[in-house]
Amino acid sequence: MKKIKNLSIFISVIFFACILIGCDISSVEKAFGLDMHSESSSDDNDSSAKVEIEYLDDKKNTPKSDSVKATDETETGETVSSDDEEIYDQPDLLYDDVEKRYSLNAASGDKITISFAGDVCLTEGCSVLNYIKKHDGNMANSFDEKLLSHMVDSDIFMLNNEFPYSTGGAPLEGKMYTFRADPSSASYLKDIGTDIVSLANNHCYDYGPQALMDTFSTLRNINMPYVGAGENITEASKPVYYTINGKTIAIIGATQIEGYANPETKEATETSPGVLRCLDTTRIKQVIQEAENNSDFVICFVHWGTEKSDLIRDWQKSTATDMVAAGADLIIGAHSHCLQGIDYIDGVPVFYSLGNYLFNSNTQDTCLVTVSLDCTAVDAVDIDTLRFIPCIQSGGQTVEAPESDWARIIKYEQGISYYASIDADGYVKRSETNHNIQNGMNTSPMRDKEQKTEE
Repeated sequence: MKKIKNLSIFISVIFFACILIGCDISSVEKAFGLDMHSESSSDDNDSSAKVEIEYLDDKKNTPKSDSVKATDETETGETVSSDDEEIYDQPDLLYDDVEKRYSLNAASGDKITISFAGDVCLTEGCSVLNYIKKHDGNMANSFDEKLLSHMVDSDIFMLNNEFPYSTGGAPLEGKMYTFRADPSSASYLKDIGTDIVSLANNHCYDYGPQALMDTFSTLRNINMPYVGAGENITEASKPVYYTINGKTIAIIGATQIEGYANPETKEATETSPGVLRCLDTTRIKQVIQEAENNSDFVICFVHWGTEKSDLIRDWQKSTATDMVAAGADLIIGAHSHCLQGIDYIDGVPVFYSLGNYLFNSNTQDTCLVTVSLDCTAVDAVDIDTLRFIPCIQSGGQTVEAPESDWARIIKYEQGISYYASIDADGYVKRSETNHNIQNGMNTSPMRDKEQKTEE
């Protein structure tokens, strides 16, 4: 869908490769339901700072399918498969946290599969974390096998990380709900095949700037890329670039919640940490345009909307329109803590909200969205298939919806969507017909739910 436009990119690649040769190689809920408070120093200029670039060769950065077998090295140095099956060689994998450029091996040579989940919370004392700890301390046990396989088998799996990792900081004064997770909890992300997280949300700053800075170092320590927040506005605005199957996928994170001048979740500045805000779309359009010029496919992961409402706000639509005009190829939304509809804007799919994915003990509908990209063309990447997978969150775990609920959730999602059709298997396509039947009413099953208090 996108063509690499600048000759300078080729020159930059050569220059970057030269640098590589010479550099060192190293390596909720606190009584929380769904009625969260809603809308009503950098080293970048230090020329002496060392750019650390790693090449990773661990399980996390090889294809996540069973086709890659464990290997052992013989005394002669010959590498053999532990189960005597032939394996294919894996190239060195780039992991550059400074420029946010990474590479992954795909399960298929002509497809790239990316899956997206909504809000996840691992705050101390919440039902989700308690469930994990009671089930062998493995987050994979919070999902059924079918749903887990979608996540793990995707070439890239992304979710919204709705809290900071820190033992420091202090809860923001006057904020109704504040979340914080112990840094050791970050390793749970690896249990479910997570490849990248968005920090652009209204809870990453709950314990102030130091806790946010701790989050950055915690995620870097486990080799987990993140978007949407940073030590300064330059980092917060920087896309993550994945090189996979010879193509470059750009992922951008931004937040539109807290629509007032002095929000609780601070926007990053030139000298202070924070998030990338996009209520005013001036900066995000520039970020998208830059990403379009340097990639084959641009994804925007956006935090927006009204909590417990499946109605799409006018400013969500206008922001999505601006993003598409700037060059976005796919828009994924979160924040409402319930499902919102799907639309196409100038041919670009927009999933307004994926809802809570693994957030608390409420029983509610949610989803996993999976896109398969066709990368067989020399100069383009196009969407091959797009799928909405109905799921149910309950009791601190999430499962793919059983047959008895599958059709019900798809029917509901179709009725709150616009120019998008969803077939019985969840596959989404652009439609010439507006399917929305809300008539301006909030029809979310969560709209009348009382706030849940958990011990």
